[in-house]
Amino acid sequence: MNSQLEPTLCFPDGEKSCFACCPPIRPHGYEHIQHKNAIQRMLRENTSAFAERKAGLSPITGFSCWALGYLDKHCNLVGCLLHPAQNEGKDLRFSVDYGDKCRRENCPEAEIFLELDINERKFWLHLADGLDSFAYSSKRINPVFKMMGWGPRLLGLISLNEDGRLFTKESFFRAYAFFSTRLNPRAYAYLLNQLVCENRVDMLKTDSFRERFERFSRRLSGRLKQISSPVSGTQYTHRLGLDPHFLDFLRLSVGISRIEQEEALRLKERVDRAIGEFATI
Repeated sequence: MNSQLEPTLCFPDGEKSCFACCPPIRPHGYEHIQHKNAIQRMLRENTSAFAERKAGLSPITGFSCWALGYLDKHCNLVGCLLHPAQNEGKDLRFSVDYGDKCRRENCPEAEIFLELDINERKFWLHLADGLDSFAYSSKRINPVFKMMGWGPRLLGLISLNEDGRLFTKESFFRAYAFFSTRLNPRAYAYLLNQLVCENRVDMLKTDSFRERFERFSRRLSGRLKQISSPVSGTQYTHRLGLDPHFLDFLRLSVGISRIEQEEALRLKERVDRAIGEFATI
């Protein structure tokens, strides 16, 4: 967990951490920052009581976990007190009765982040400079979460294009006007990745491209909805052996939850043809 050499999305540095997925059972849309004062008090109490707690099963209830606490003496880092990284390699998460789920928990954004090289990770983490652990754990406030949705290839191209130049959150969104879009990144990453190559990254800096892309993507999604059924097969869309970005486009933009592979391939041909036509305009 040497954050200076190997930054991760959960522990980017010694000033903050992400604890958005703790505890593993939460209402949809819940964010800790909405209850910051109460949770800070809970974290202090949990950390203080942890040393006195006897080993053994003590299931958590509701949306709080007695093993979520502060990991440093300055109360900057928030995380699991039962994690093996905190206990000389011994995994104690079975104690909360959610052990298996806690071990499995890994957000899609973290998986994308791990596909970036070290310089690319550092480039994108600068967008979260100045955030504390509560703000950093908020998908509404932390811009890195949203940017990960566009996929590692595009993120790498942007980092390469800037050749060592670093951005704050404010300066990045001023420079790259496209990313002020309200489109869901995961829903439209396939379309954007097909359009942007190394020598076309700068078009993401213009309002005109953002506006054109938004019109194009919404029209394309609308046309596909008209000719497709939300459930047109027995296969779950996300389990097909096709480009995951394309499958996310079908699920999240077109609303297709099940589809046979042959039909998905037909739609992909149609989408790729539309992308080609858009690129030549």
